[in-house]
Amino acid sequence: MTLGPGDMNVDKIVNILSDKKHGFAGLIPKDSMLKLAHFVAHGQVDMDMYIERSTKKARGSVERGERIYQTTCARCHGADGKEINFKAPPKIEYIGTVANKNPWETLHKIRNGQPDVQMISIGAFDVQTHVDILAYTQTLPAK
Repeated sequence: MTLGPGDMNVDKIVNILSDKKHGFAGLIPKDSMLKLAHFVAHGQVDMDMYIERSTKKARGSVERGERIYQTTCARCHGADGKEINFKAPPKIEYIGTVANKNPWETLHKIRNGQPDVQMISIGAFDVQTHVDILAYTQTLPAK
C-alpha cells in the first residue's frame, strides 16, 4: 500500500509503517509510531518553496520573524542569537551560523524542535511564520 498526494490519514500511515513490508511495528514503540505518522501526515513541507536553493535565503519577512524570535526564541538563544554555542569551544556555531549555512536544518528545527534537548517545536504556527523566523535568524551574527 502506498500513499497518494493528499492521503494524510494517520491511522493509514501507522498501518503502512506496521505492515510486513515495512516491519516497523516491533521496532518503534506505539506512541512513537503515532508521532512519526503525524509527522509524515502533517509535518513535511517542500522547503524549496520557502528557501531559495542557490542563495540559501529564506523567503520570509525579517520584520515579522524578528517579533516572534524576540518574544519566543530569544529566551534561550539570546536576543543576538549567541546565547547557545552548538559547538565545543573554541569552535563557534550560533543560530545565525546554522541559519545561513544550512537553512533547511534550521527550518526543520524551528518547525519540529530538537530531540533530547529543550528546543521546543513551534508547530502551532503556520509554515510561513516558521519561514519568517528563519529569515530573521539569517540576520543574526554567525561569529
